[in-house]
Amino acid sequence: MNLRARIRTSSALWASPLVIALTLFYAVHVFGIDYPASRSALPYAPEVVSFALEPFYGLTYAIVSALSAWEAGRLMQDGVWRLASVRSRLSIAAGALWPVLALGWLMLALAAGLALAQEGVAPTPGSLQLPAMAAVLTLGHCVIGFTVGRLAPRLLAAPLLAVGVFYLVAFAGAGQFSDSGANWSRHLSGSYSVFLAFGELATWSSLAAHVLPTTGLAAGLGLLWCGSRSTLTRVVAVVAACLVTAGASTTAYRIASDWEETPPTTRAHLPMACAGKLPRVCVPHQADQILDRTRNTITDVTTTLRTAGVRIDMPRKVTDSLLEGRYRATGTEWHLPLTQAERDGTLRYRVLRAAGTLHCANPHRADASALHLWQAHQVGEDERYLKGLRGDVIDPGNDTDLARIQRAEDARVAHVKARVNAVLKRSDTQQRSWYRTMLARVCPARGGTP
Repeated sequence: MNLRARIRTSSALWASPLVIALTLFYAVHVFGIDYPASRSALPYAPEVVSFALEPFYGLTYAIVSALSAWEAGRLMQDGVWRLASVRSRLSIAAGALWPVLALGWLMLALAAGLALAQEGVAPTPGSLQLPAMAAVLTLGHCVIGFTVGRLAPRLLAAPLLAVGVFYLVAFAGAGQFSDSGANWSRHLSGSYSVFLAFGELATWSSLAAHVLPTTGLAAGLGLLWCGSRSTLTRVVAVVAACLVTAGASTTAYRIASDWEETPPTTRAHLPMACAGKLPRVCVPHQADQILDRTRNTITDVTTTLRTAGVRIDMPRKVTDSLLEGRYRATGTEWHLPLTQAERDGTLRYRVLRAAGTLHCANPHRADASALHLWQAHQVGEDERYLKGLRGDVIDPGNDTDLARIQRAEDARVAHVKARVNAVLKRSDTQQRSWYRTMLARVCPARGGTP
């Protein structure tokens, strides 16, 4: 059968308008609404692709499974398997399945490609990890669907597979099939539902955990219907199929059995730009235009606090947390969201929070708040600190308990503000003395050292 005839007779052709329309709706409309609230401060192709593909895993697998079952039923109805064909079973199945597989791969390519185009981000080798994983699993679901279609009527198999595969992947991806407190099923589902942040890449082990169960089952089923008709060969095929399926699933379980809800990720080696020596400030190379301004802000805030009497050393190095993940700032090296803070206009406040950290266990809340507010006033960030201290203001409506809680919070913030306002009326020498006294009360075990 030539190419045109193969496509014209395939169920993938009549399903493609609806499938492509649904893909375009998700890839353009839904992605355009949801992703802007989650994007990192800098464009990152693996992040874009991971977000774009999340709703497509189960949908793609369900569609190709159903269409593959339909194609198998069509071959059964046409009596192809009863004919003494010179072509192998594998060749016949491949000829029927490749249009279905191509449609599934087209869905994945459209989802990832349109998302990258909307964000104006070029694909990178790291951004191909998840599409490649999904492409392999799409092939596996084609084989599984084809096998089911050989065993059950296509009018029954196709809709059941469409619904069953979609919900199986969705429920497994949500961890619904794991034991209490375990998360293994979400890591074996074929749906990589974790949103890769800037600088993150999926590990090969996390990809293998998703791929192995489905491909193992597909390989086992393929052995069953590709073998010859002799009794011995069938027995060997059954044993081999069971071993392959069980081995692949067991291996995947052993890989992911002790993982938390989020699978392990690795950090990409992204180019960085650095400036200065003390502090040495490093940001992603894409944001090198903010280097000088950022370093000046860090130096200014730190110097201002030291002049006011805060015991703090100039940090040795300040690194944008986009580059190195979420590390806690230490006395000599800080990890701050420099790019995002520069964009939001909160850089001085972020530096203040890192510089004014109280490194002691269980500081007294009211006294610590007063210390932080006094520090914030020194660098002109008192209003922002008070807003953060107050938290989100919610209209309590008729909820008397919520109204009571908010009144208590208002009173607490007002008390802290009044204490600090009284201190600010004193001389600089008296303020520094007050700061040292309060610090000793907040961190008594450290002798008043922050």
